[in-house]
Amino acid sequence: MNEPPLRRVLTGRHEVITVSGIVLRFFLADAELSDPDCGWEPACDWDFQRAYENALFDPEAMERGDLRTNTSRIQFALDALAGPGSYFWSDGGAKAGIMTTNGKTPEDCGLGLATARKNREGVA
Repeated sequence: MNEPPLRRVLTGRHEVITVSGIVLRFFLADAELSDPDCGWEPACDWDFQRAYENALFDPEAMERGDLRTNTSRIQFALDALAGPGSYFWSDGGAKAGIMTTNGKTPEDCGLGLATARKNREGVA
């Protein structure tokens, strides 16, 4: 087998059905989450993985050629909302992602950005 290892794992698709029947769906937001024009966009697993890995590192340091951990990055599980093993991550700036494991969109799971902004405005 001369295939690169990632080609055997990543499919290039937005929706991936695992051998056990779990439906993984990948979504990215590429703007400040508070921006009214920002929303979750379907992404293929390659793009999601690359954005996830880039978020691990400090973007300003990377521009200088310095590899440092991104201390602004956050990640948390969404098991109760979007299926077991699902999660949200953010680079702490303008990039974020959600992987759902129940075959639904973030909006279907109550994780729509418009809803979050509306709830935040109601609290403020």
